Formats: sequence, C-alpha cells, structure tokens
Amino acid sequence: MASIPTSRNGRALVLMFILLMAPGTARTETIQVTGENPQFSMEFRDADIKDVLRALGQTANLNIIISDTVTGHVTMSLKNVDLWAALESILKTKGLTYVRDANMIRVVSLAEARDIDMETRVFPLGNASSKDILPIIEKIKSEKAKVFIDNRTNAVVVKDLSLNIDQMARLLKDLDIKMPQVLIEAKIIEVSTNYAKDLGIQWGGRYAGTSGNGSTVITGGTTGVSSSGVAGSSTIPAVGTTTLFPLLGDVGISGNAYAVNLPAAVGSGAGGALGISFGRLGGNALDLQLSAMQTTGNGRILSNPRVITANNHEAKISSGIEIPLQVLTTTTQGTSLQVQTINANLSLSATPTIGKDNRITLAIKLEKSEPDFSQQVNNIPTINTENADTELVVNDGETVVLGGIITKNESKSESAVPFLSKIPLIGWLFKRDTTSNTEDELMIFITPKIMRD
Repeated sequence: MASIPTSRNGRALVLMFILLMAPGTARTETIQVTGENPQFSMEFRDADIKDVLRALGQTANLNIIISDTVTGHVTMSLKNVDLWAALESILKTKGLTYVRDANMIRVVSLAEARDIDMETRVFPLGNASSKDILPIIEKIKSEKAKVFIDNRTNAVVVKDLSLNIDQMARLLKDLDIKMPQVLIEAKIIEVSTNYAKDLGIQWGGRYAGTSGNGSTVITGGTTGVSSSGVAGSSTIPAVGTTTLFPLLGDVGISGNAYAVNLPAAVGSGAGGALGISFGRLGGNALDLQLSAMQTTGNGRILSNPRVITANNHEAKISSGIEIPLQVLTTTTQGTSLQVQTINANLSLSATPTIGKDNRITLAIKLEKSEPDFSQQVNNIPTINTENADTELVVNDGETVVLGGIITKNESKSESAVPFLSKIPLIGWLFKRDTTSNTEDELMIFITPKIMRD
C-alpha cells in the first residue's frame, strides 16, 4: 500500500491502493475524502470485497473484523457519499450486515447473524410521539427484530442488527424534530338587512235621513244590546234605550263603528295613524283614519375565533349555548321526566399542513347553529344551521374568503274587501298592504400564520 498524503488544512486526503488481483496484474483504486463531515468518492473495479472493506476502515479509522464467510468482488463508483451509506450499500449488495462489538465492527453474512449478535438500543424522543414513530420503525426493522415503546419516557426500544439500528437512528434524527405550529384566525361576519312596510285604512260613519217612507240609517257594522254601557274601552252613545257596539271591533272619533277596519300594525314606537272626522250635519258624520308602519334595520354580528395547532394536527374550537328540554319518557317501569339539551354552537375545526414553500394546506369545517325563538314547536325553538366544509391552499399570513351564504326572504300580503278593493282609484279605501324583505349574508375570512420560534 502506498503512503497516505494529507492536505495542509487536514480536510482532504487521497488514498492510493495497489490491489494485487492475480500474478502479473494490478488494479489502482482511489478513495477521496473531503469536508469536515466526511464525504467519500470511491472508484473500485473488480476489487475483492475484503480489500474494499479494509480500505474503508482505514480511511474512516474504523476497526473492522471481516468473517471468513465474506467473499466476492465489487465494482463501484460513488461520488460524495456518506461513509455509512456507502458501507450499507456494499453490504446489502452482497447479502451482508455488521455487528457492533465495543469499538469494533464485525462484518458477517445475514445467514450467519444470530440473536446474540443483535444490539439493543433506546431512542428517547424529544418532540415526536413514540406511538406515531412505532409504525415507521416496524416497516424498516428486520424479521427477527423486536420493537417496544415506553410511554413513560416517550422512548422507542429496538433490538435488531446494528446495521438496521444505525439506519433507524439516522431516520429518527430527521423525524424527531420540533413541529411548527399554525395560528388559525377566522372572522365570521353576518350582515342582516330587513325592511317592512304596512299601510292600512279605517273608515266609517253614520248617515241618517227621513223621507216619506220613514227613516234611513247607514252606519258601520254594529250590534245592539238592551242596556247602555261601554264597549271595550270606548264609550258608545246610546240611541234611545239601545247602545250600539262595533261589530268589527273599533269605533271612529264620532263614536260610530268603522265600515272598513283594516289598520296597520301600529302602536307605541311603531308607525303612526292619522284620524279625520268630517263634522256633523244633521246627525251625519264620516270618520277616516290612515295608519302606516315602516321599519328598516341593519345588523352586523362578528365572531373572531382563534386557535393554535401543530402541523398536521386537527384543532377545534366552539362556543354557544345549550337549550334544556324536558322529555317525558315512558318505560315498563313507569313514566319519568328527563332533561335533554340541544346544542346551538359556533364551531371551527381546521387541520393545517405546511409545505416546503411555506404554503399551508387547510382542511376546514365550520358550523354555525342558533335558535330561532320566533318559530317554536311545543315551546321548543327551531335551530338554524349554516355549514362550510372545504380544503384550500393559502400563503403564510394570507387572508382568503372561505365563502358567502346569502339568504333572502321577500313577502307581500294584502287584506281587502272583495270586489270593492279592485275598483280603480278608490280601491285603496278597501284594502291593507303589507310588504317585508329580509336578507342575511354570512361571510367567512380565514388567515393562517406559521408560528416562528
């Protein structure tokens, strides 16, 4: 063997080997080592595997013992590879493995390896979970190997051949890393717009006339009783010994019942009414009252749930109320009253996956449910639900609109006196119009941010 030249900086050396393959012939092979973390470049042509292993051992300062059963020749050309990667490639090609004995490496064939040659090593994990790592180790261990997990110390215990264990060690070094975390911020904006208009009319009066055929009286619908008194909260003047009560439930300023009674839904703080009485002439009177109500409203509900989760782990956050219900249950033992609950929640679940380019893939499921006390069944409110379920790709810190749900309700109703309400120009004296419009829009904004150390 030639001498070993070493560079001045100690970071590169070249070994030249003269391998005598047969009398009168020779092969010149080269191993070049560079870098602080040695990378090997090797060139062998039809070289005896024992000579190749000895050359690797001398280059890397390894104590190698080669079994007599190891035979064969190797032809290989490797550029800038790790020593252990090169050694494992050579051994696997020839059906070989190695066993660690103290500070020595013993190269044997797989058939020659025994249970006592197996090494036991404990891999404590600092970031990964031993339960998550176990399936990966199971796939790369040898058939006779045994693998256990220690939940108390979050460690993996492996009994296997040294070559396989060294492979596991390098793999676990790459897997047992701190997982990046993602802050997911959602803004849920619900905009509600409503408009309602109600226009009604009330009119009536009294007309009394005398002719040769007797007296004629025209008034709103009334009914009579045999004594004077008060109808509801309105005092009605008596005619003789008979008191008139309005058949349609209301009276005008003059005290006469309305002939058309279709008022708008007005009251304190809602709409208004205008009443007019057209005097008295010979006991005659005409009452007219217009009522109108119009409401316009705009509402905005903002929810801002925020949650932090590790990469590839689902996060879920929810808030809301539980509505208790009394349920009567009948069994063979009798009847009992039980309390059950209905959930009305705003919940957000998200699973982020961070790519190499810091783009985040989000699997999002959002559900919003709320009770509607305006619609009840047996005093139990109905539940209005809105859902969004999607998967999207977002840049770090970028805000995207997940979706918009628009609900629009329009209604128009008319209460009228048949036929008379259809008369042009004066038909409005015989009807009531009600119009309402409601529009709800739900907008969802999602902003994921990678949490830096």
